[in-house]
Amino acid sequence: MTEKAKPHGFVTRVIHWLAAGLLAFGYLKGLDNVSQLADPGLMQLEIFYALGLGALFAIRLIWTKTFAGATRLPSEAPAWEHRVSRAVHFGLYACVFGIVLSGLGIALAFSVPALSGFALSAMVFLHEAFLNLLPAFLLTHIAGALWHKIIRRDGVLESMTGTLGRPA
Repeated sequence: MTEKAKPHGFVTRVIHWLAAGLLAFGYLKGLDNVSQLADPGLMQLEIFYALGLGALFAIRLIWTKTFAGATRLPSEAPAWEHRVSRAVHFGLYACVFGIVLSGLGIALAFSVPALSGFALSAMVFLHEAFLNLLPAFLLTHIAGALWHKIIRRDGVLESMTGTLGRPA
C-alpha cells in the first residue's frame, strides 16, 4: 500500500495558485522593449508587480519552511525523488528571485543615466536568462506532479489541488 501525501493547508494552496497566476500574468504582459519604462505609469506598475511577486514568493518560502512543511512527498518515496523535488523547488525560487531582482535592477539602471550602459545591459541579460530558465523548472514541477498522480498515485498532486481530478 502506497502512503498518501498529507494535504497542503488553505494558506499554502492560496499562495501557490496566486503565485502561479502572477507568473502567468508576468509572462503575458511582459515588456517588448526596455524603452517602454520611459512611461512613468508603466515604470510604477512594473516596480509594484516585481515587489509584489518577490514578496509573495518570500512569504511562501517562509511559510512553508516555518509552518506548513516544504514537501508532501511520502517518506517512502525514493531518495532521488526527494533530491529532484528539492532541486526543482530551489530552481523555481532562484529564478523568481532572479527575475525580480534583475527587473528592479533594470528599473534602477534605466532611471539613473550613469547606469544606462553596461549595468543596464547586464541586468537585461540576467533578466532574460532567468525568464528563459523558469519555464524549464515549471514544466519539471508539473511533470513531477503528474508523475505522482499517474505513476505513483500517492496523492502528491491532490495535496495542492484538493479533490480536483479525483474520482467521486
